[in-house]
Amino acid sequence: MAEVPRNSPVDAVAEQARTAVDRIADNATDAITSVRTSIHDTVNSVADRANVATQWTSDQIDAVRQAPINTIEAGAQYIKARPYTAVAIALAVGYLLGRVGRHV
Repeated sequence: MAEVPRNSPVDAVAEQARTAVDRIADNATDAITSVRTSIHDTVNSVADRANVATQWTSDQIDAVRQAPINTIEAGAQYIKARPYTAVAIALAVGYLLGRVGRHV
């Protein structure tokens, strides 16, 4: 068999094709890396916002659950500080409810 010289036009074209393929692959790799980074950043941003929203919601639920307890504690402190006034208010409210109840 005859040996083909390595500096043939076919080899030159093949080398150009290899170079072009390598360049295209590098550009595609860079584009894929850029898209991947963008997607990761977006996912991280959404996750961070979801965590903030979850924490805010949890804090609001805790505040709503604590509100009746705080009201009862404030009422108990008021009664301890002014027992006679508290009894007078309770009697007045009971009297008014009794009057309203008769007319209904």
